[in-house]
Amino acid sequence: MIISRLIGGLGNQMFQYAAAKQLAVINGVELKLDISFLQKKTDEYTQRHFELGNFKGDFLIASQKEVDSYLKHIDNRFFRVAHRMLPNLFKYTYIAESGHQFHPEFLKYPDNTYLNGFWQSELYFKNIAQQIRADFTFNDKVIGLSTNWRDKISNVNSVSLHVRRGDYVSLSSANIFHGVCSIEYYKQAVQKIIATVGDVELFIFSDDLEWCRQNLVFSMPTHFVNTNDTFQDLYLMTQCKHNIIANSSFSWWGAWLNCNNNKVVITPDPWFAVKTVNTKDIIPEGWIKIHI
Repeated sequence: MIISRLIGGLGNQMFQYAAAKQLAVINGVELKLDISFLQKKTDEYTQRHFELGNFKGDFLIASQKEVDSYLKHIDNRFFRVAHRMLPNLFKYTYIAESGHQFHPEFLKYPDNTYLNGFWQSELYFKNIAQQIRADFTFNDKVIGLSTNWRDKISNVNSVSLHVRRGDYVSLSSANIFHGVCSIEYYKQAVQKIIATVGDVELFIFSDDLEWCRQNLVFSMPTHFVNTNDTFQDLYLMTQCKHNIIANSSFSWWGAWLNCNNNKVVITPDPWFAVKTVNTKDIIPEGWIKIHI
């Protein structure tokens, strides 16, 4: 069995599932998800809840007894180091992510591994991309509720533009680490899109649409998508022909799940406000980076 700890919002949970699924496939074993941390209150992270259930994949939840089997030695520094360096010596292996770059050794971890990290790179699951896309198929309810917006999106040269504010603005630790994309970034991104694919219509998604209406003014047709539903927003981003994303795992997945073979994806660079963090593996090959 592989167990993956879930932390953060929908986009983070998707990364944590996808990477762990690859490891489970390699080992030919079951994957279960530890959702206990989502239920804890902390000043470091915005409190979240389990969000993968609105996809059609089969997401199994680990029992507390199963989780405890892996974590009973975690407070012992010797065991943590030994698990990382010599995982094959132990029945249960605990792996904590170090940094944000892709770690090739991840794909060699054995059965009975507990994963604690974000694993934000498609390199962790690129070999099973089709299975991940299948697992992240939206359920019929989400698709049905999104029909009107989807029809508008499908009939034009549509570009999703995602603005992440929320706790990136209100939570000081998130603001310092992540930062927010500037208005100038979005202006440059729109110009690049037009230069690449011609005239477009913008579909703006955000957790702060009022700020977007006041600050993002463009000369082309612009729609502010007000579904008030995370899953509808993500689904509709995947239906756009092209994507302008924020430094957000949520819109990263909106672009990655977009199946348009000719899609243009614009992404901010660097990914984090803390520029010392190695993020070279977060952005897939072919996506266009614009400095922010």
